[in-house]
Amino acid sequence: MFHPRKLMNFNQIAKAASIALTLVSVSQAAVSVGERNVQVGGFFSQGYIDTNGNNYPFENSSGTADFREAAVNVSTTVGAHLRIGAQAFAQRLGNYGDDKIKLDWAVVDYNIRQEFGVRVGRVKYPKGLYGEALDLDVIRPFVFLPFALYNPVVRDFNSSFNGGMVYGTVNVGKGGSLDYKAFYGDIPMNPEQGVADFFNTTSLYAAPGVTELGMDSTYGAHLVWNSPVNGLKFCASYSALDALYANGKFAAYPAGNVSLLLKRYDYITLSTEYAVGLWTLAGEWQKAGGDTVVGTPFGNQLGKSVVHNWYASVARRLNDRWEVGTYYSSQENKKPAAGTPNKATYNRDWALSVRFDLNEHVTLKLEGHSIDGGYNLFNTVRTPNRTLKDRTTFFAAKTTLVF
Repeated sequence: MFHPRKLMNFNQIAKAASIALTLVSVSQAAVSVGERNVQVGGFFSQGYIDTNGNNYPFENSSGTADFREAAVNVSTTVGAHLRIGAQAFAQRLGNYGDDKIKLDWAVVDYNIRQEFGVRVGRVKYPKGLYGEALDLDVIRPFVFLPFALYNPVVRDFNSSFNGGMVYGTVNVGKGGSLDYKAFYGDIPMNPEQGVADFFNTTSLYAAPGVTELGMDSTYGAHLVWNSPVNGLKFCASYSALDALYANGKFAAYPAGNVSLLLKRYDYITLSTEYAVGLWTLAGEWQKAGGDTVVGTPFGNQLGKSVVHNWYASVARRLNDRWEVGTYYSSQENKKPAAGTPNKATYNRDWALSVRFDLNEHVTLKLEGHSIDGGYNLFNTVRTPNRTLKDRTTFFAAKTTLVF
């Protein structure tokens, strides 16, 4: 039977087309500079998601085409060592992003030599294997990277930071090479970002949820060993968010305020990837957490957050046009609040993906997920009476144009 809610409506088509035309016009304006060393690139993707269970990865009770991304980037080189570039980005993931065009990254990069360079501005955040490659849809068969480490809900929060970075590559002879990065800066935050729901799901806040978010600083280091075995690399990264806070009205006493403070929230991530022949195998493990202070009109309560995340993935290129991939992803809350049901302390996700390359510019992907558990599935203040189900399934389709 025909179901109009299952189709993209006219407004969705118009909005997607408007964003695409706006970003294409930006790219054309950039090309008109006429300099040979100006590079312009970007992408536009449109997808469809249908979910059953907990309406994950965003709140929607039926299939929707409110799933798209678009970006245009422009960069140029000055002399042999200086590069300047920036990227505009827009996203719609259900109730997140709202198609607003934002500055995704903008850097001045001075590479003194292979062993040492400096990058300042709005810089891509180095975390794990793919933290700086979230936009490179063409390098993988998956619609979504594993949620355990690369949750798209917080893309507008953890993809970039404002600050500086030093980096370089050191050859270690027959032992391969080491890529290093060390950084410091801050991440602007606001209640409209997807990260707000990580706080709203604590049930501390009355509707409409947190009203103020912020932090003092972020810093960390990232190390990659490119081993002597061709295609095999190992990665270790550490990052921290200092004085991360969320304020709002207290759900248990709306006349008063509640604050949640994480004096320092740490991420320790260990990763490996092996690209051999037509196969790509990858795995990552991450420990995240920190001490918490909940301030209410009735006093402070101390606590601790500890979360273990990991996944294992495998992908195989079948021929010039087809690629398949699968992964198993796990999230587990090691320090749940008293009385939390067991099913709400973990999230275990099986994903299966198929990719078809229509040509060098257009890629089509299909992906299915089966998720056991209810951790990080967001029973938020927008749907306060929703009971999380034990299992969620969802299907995603996506087509991407790269230029």
